[in-house]
Amino acid sequence: MFSFFRRTPQRRLLVIGLDGVPHSLLTRLIEDGEMPTLAEIAQTGDLRRAISTQPTVSCAAWTSFVTGVNPGAHGVFGFVDRKQGSYDQYITGSRYVIAPQIWRVLSERNLRSIIMNVPVTAPPPEINGMVVSGFLAPKLQGATYPESLAQRLDRLGYRIDIDPWKARESLDFLLEDLDATLKGRVAGATDLLSREKWSYAMVHIMGTDRINHFMWGKWAEDDPVYAPQFVDYYRKVDAAVGEIARAAGDDTELLLLSDHGFTKTIREVNIDAWLRERGYLNLPVSEEARISDVDERSRVFSMTPGRIYLNVSEREPKGCVEAGEEYETLRDELIEGLMQLRDPETGEQVLESVQRREDLWQGEALDRAPDLLAIPRDGYDLKSTPGSNDLFTTSPITGMHTFDDAFWLIRGRQFHDGTPSVHDGAATALSLLGQEIPASIEGRPMA
Repeated sequence: MFSFFRRTPQRRLLVIGLDGVPHSLLTRLIEDGEMPTLAEIAQTGDLRRAISTQPTVSCAAWTSFVTGVNPGAHGVFGFVDRKQGSYDQYITGSRYVIAPQIWRVLSERNLRSIIMNVPVTAPPPEINGMVVSGFLAPKLQGATYPESLAQRLDRLGYRIDIDPWKARESLDFLLEDLDATLKGRVAGATDLLSREKWSYAMVHIMGTDRINHFMWGKWAEDDPVYAPQFVDYYRKVDAAVGEIARAAGDDTELLLLSDHGFTKTIREVNIDAWLRERGYLNLPVSEEARISDVDERSRVFSMTPGRIYLNVSEREPKGCVEAGEEYETLRDELIEGLMQLRDPETGEQVLESVQRREDLWQGEALDRAPDLLAIPRDGYDLKSTPGSNDLFTTSPITGMHTFDDAFWLIRGRQFHDGTPSVHDGAATALSLLGQEIPASIEGRPMA
């Protein structure tokens, strides 16, 4: 008599990231019947408001998701950061992340991953699986692992991102570019998910963030031409989610989420202009002005969004602020002054708070962090333009990120009690895969 043993099926998880989609917008579009795919997923599962990280930028937030730790532990604070002990800057990339991402953990456990367009994956890491880098990669060639994957995706019309500079010139061009990029993303994702072996897959859609930045104002103001096209793009995203999920299979765990929320921009606020006006920053008013021009005459400089650095002796090359009492006194002074910033037309307070770095973050990368972080009230988008004296400005960007209006959506399950945070991502993903969660991960499994 023969005995047959049925092998337990390997668990699989598909994560779809919809960059910058607010819970408030998503629920409204679902209620209006504009996103039937997500509505169906929500009916069988759980849709919940979630929170982001600080600073509320995609590179920091998605890195928190894939590592399960705060920026003080993974080392990513902005799309552009500065080298320690220097005024030189660099574009954030995968080599600067000091905490292990989930695909590294899974590779060590002999589990295969497919990673598509997740921010801070350039250059593409060598993993057990496949990677195509996120939007900071300049082009598809050189942005994939294995290298041959680029040709396969190129044949499918895959694009890493839209052209945001051309989008500033024409919303019509933006919409065309968004459509083509979304079609390529779906073609690439469905091909890999249906043909390759994998346990964990993460597909990131950047177009939602792009359209929110450029067209949120049109939607919020119910523009007769562009508001309907804004909603139409979200219908296409809903259909794209359906196609990608079907390619993964109904027996695959499915988690969708955003990294932050969105709201209409009231004003852009140039922190450097405020610093210059009060004598903290001594840089020329010139389009060529850069942080690299900082010298002993500047006590403070900043980087987008709201990252404030003191020019500290023996830490910066031309530092002039003494560590200890002078450093703390200056931080107190900056906090008090910045909290007095008011909208010149309404008198509204611009900032929600100004936080010391040790109160926001902890970990091995804390010494990379800004000394202070200015956290804006919704509608006031913090910028750093060292060569400009204009404190309050506007631009073609009509939408900005928010901290507490992200979303998490899971199929066929309920989340555990509490509000999901973006740094709960790695623990949740490992839990859904039936994997042990490393002690280094700060976040908790939400499902």
